[in-house]
Amino acid sequence: MTACWTEIDLDWLRQFMAVDSVSPLEGGRIAATRQAQEVFLAGASARGFQVRHYDSPTAQSLRSGEIPMPVRRVLEADPDTFLAAQPSLVVTMGDPAPPERRLVINFHVDTVGPHIEPRLDGDILHGRGAVDDKGPGVAAAVGVAAAFADDPSLARRIEVMLTSVPGEEGGAMGVLGTRWLVRQGYTGRLMLFAEPTGGRVMDACTAAMTPRLRVLGEGSTDDHPADAHNATVALGFLADHLVRAVGPRAAALGAKLCVAGLHTGTAHNRVYGEGELLLNIAYRDQASAQTLAHELERAVKEARDVFATAHLGNPFTARLVDDWDRVVRLDWLKRGLPVLDNRDPEMEALLAAAGFPRHDGLADGSAFTCDAIWAGGPGRYVAVCGPGRLDENGAHTAAEWVRVDDLATYAGQIRDLVVRFGAHVPTQ
Repeated sequence: MTACWTEIDLDWLRQFMAVDSVSPLEGGRIAATRQAQEVFLAGASARGFQVRHYDSPTAQSLRSGEIPMPVRRVLEADPDTFLAAQPSLVVTMGDPAPPERRLVINFHVDTVGPHIEPRLDGDILHGRGAVDDKGPGVAAAVGVAAAFADDPSLARRIEVMLTSVPGEEGGAMGVLGTRWLVRQGYTGRLMLFAEPTGGRVMDACTAAMTPRLRVLGEGSTDDHPADAHNATVALGFLADHLVRAVGPRAAALGAKLCVAGLHTGTAHNRVYGEGELLLNIAYRDQASAQTLAHELERAVKEARDVFATAHLGNPFTARLVDDWDRVVRLDWLKRGLPVLDNRDPEMEALLAAAGFPRHDGLADGSAFTCDAIWAGGPGRYVAVCGPGRLDENGAHTAAEWVRVDDLATYAGQIRDLVVRFGAHVPTQ
C-alpha cells in the first residue's frame, strides 16, 4: 500500500505555507494568490493530478446583491487586474465522469493576516495556513494520489476533483472561488470541504450578515464640544441599544450576535463627528436571517427616540439629537447569503466507514460559516471535514499550528474514502 504521508509531502506543505498568501481583503498582495496556486499545482502535478480548470471569475458574475461589500469595494477600482490575480485551480484524477460518479474536495489558499513563516517543532507544524487551510488541502491531495496509486482501476470508475480556491477569508465569503466553480458545474455526488473540524463531518453551515452603523456628521475641538455630532456617544449608545434589543431574539433563534468593532478616533481633545460600528450576525436558516434583519432595522429606527429621551436637556448632545436622521446611517456589508443544511444517510455511512463520523454542529453551536454554503443542491451531499479544530489549533491567531500526525491520519482516511467511493457509486 502506498505511503500516505512522507517527508516529501511535508516539504511540499512547508513550501506552500511559505508563500505569503494573506487575503488581499486583509491587506495581502493580490499577486500572492497565483503564486500559492503555482506551488500547489507543482506538487499536485508531481503526484499525477491533471489540470481541469485554472481561471478567475468574471466581473459580470460578481454583480448580484449577495456579493459582500469588501469584494464590491476592491472591484470598484480595477476589477480586471484584481480578478486576474485570483484564479481558482481544479485538478483531477480519473477519467472525466458525470457528477454522480464524482468526488470533489475543496480547500482555500488565502489566509488571514499576518503571515507567519512555517516552523517545525517535533511533530508540531506552526505557521499560517497550517490548519486553515493549506495543511488540510495538501493532506487531502496526498490521500487521493495514494488511493489511485494503490488501485489504478479507480480511474475508469470515478473522478476526484480537488478545488483550490481563493476568497474564503477577509469577508469574501467564497464568492471569488467556490461560488464561481459551483456555478460552472464543478460539483459531485459527494463534496467535501477540508476545513478543520476535528475529523468530524458537519453537514450544516451557518451564514453571516454584517450590518454597519455610521455617523457622518461634523466634529469639533474640546473647546466647543456642543458644536459637534458626537459619533462616539451615538455609536456607543447604539452598541448597547442593539445588543439589548436584538441579542435575546438572536439567542432564541439559535443565532450569534457579535457586537464587533467601534471606531471614531484616538485623541483625547477632540469630539469626533464621524465613525462606524460593525456587528455580525451568524444565522442557521433564512427565516431567522430575515427576522433578525427586520428586528435590527426596527431597533435602529427606534434608537433615535430612545436616545432623544435619554439626552433631554443635555447641551452636549443636542445637535446630535436634532440631526440624528441626517447623520446616522445603517447599511449592510453583506446579507442574503445562503446556509447549508443537508442530510444523506448513504454518504454519511460512507464517510463514517472511512473514519469520519457525523456531528450535529447546529445542536451544540460548533457549526461555522465557510465556502460550503454555496455547494448544496440536488443529487449531492456537502460535508465539512478536516484535521484539527479552528479554536484548539489557533486558526486566525498568531499561534496557528497542526500536528503532522493529524495530517497523515487525514491523508490515510481520504485514501480510504476515495476507495470506498469508487466501490460504492454506480459504474454506468
